[in-house]
Amino acid sequence: MQSFKPYLSLIFFALITGTTFHVAKEALTYFSPSLAGALRFIFATFFLLLFVFITNRKLLKVDRRTLLVFVSLGIIGVFGFNFFFFIGMQKASPMNAAIVIAASPAIAIFLSYFLLNTKVKIQHYLGTLISFLGVALVISDGSVSALVNAFHGEGILPILIAASCWSFYSVGMKKYIPGVSTIQTTAFTALFGTIALLVLTLINGDWNTEFSIIPNSAWLAILYMAGLSTFLGYLCWNFGIQAVGPDKAVIFGNLIPVIAMLTSWVLGETPNVYDLSGALLVIIGIFIVNAKLQWAKFDRRVEVSK
Repeated sequence: MQSFKPYLSLIFFALITGTTFHVAKEALTYFSPSLAGALRFIFATFFLLLFVFITNRKLLKVDRRTLLVFVSLGIIGVFGFNFFFFIGMQKASPMNAAIVIAASPAIAIFLSYFLLNTKVKIQHYLGTLISFLGVALVISDGSVSALVNAFHGEGILPILIAASCWSFYSVGMKKYIPGVSTIQTTAFTALFGTIALLVLTLINGDWNTEFSIIPNSAWLAILYMAGLSTFLGYLCWNFGIQAVGPDKAVIFGNLIPVIAMLTSWVLGETPNVYDLSGALLVIIGIFIVNAKLQWAKFDRRVEVSK
């Protein structure tokens, strides 16, 4: 059962993140995107550092080199992802953004090849392609024109940069701080990313909000995103990355739109045949990437991430 823990953690991350979309609507009714992101990470960072303080205070001590890596990954993975994502979302439609974000596994595999010398198998290409097509099918409802237009819409470049930031964050943990505690990595990268997000909200004036009139439902939405999708979610994601490698882990991110679709189903929106077919393709793609298929080997010189 030990070998399944990283995969269960990655599935849990996708499950929590997929349900967050509906919760985020309540928060974004009263907070700007950048302020909602800053508040989310302020609370999440507090939870993470408190958890470290209670469970293992030794993890609060970090050597200089590791600290520099934490600063870099926090700015790239937390701040960079949110900054470019929010810029892109000002013009890009949710469908366009979701399809572009689904390119993250391909970007991560590319980075893993150059930064980690990870052997790229045919099954990685095949599984990533099938999973991407599944996401595209869920988002576009089988409309080829909608899929083509997604890559020509405004805001696509910032969304692509955001996906690249997240992929580099995932690969960077394996490359630059292998063996470092998951909770320590998550806490410190969240801390420095939060500081950068907070500075951004202060500069753009989003912090000038009448907090006294914000309803409890909006604050509960922020706490849900901070406690579950960020605190627990990031811990599970980082654990999965460290355990199985980014080349195998990042494709689980394609489960997020599938979970979002299933959440809508629970809330009363019946999925169509394209939704269900796309979900099946995503699952098949994830299985192909992570399965041990001997026929897929073509380069024996470099070891796959373990």
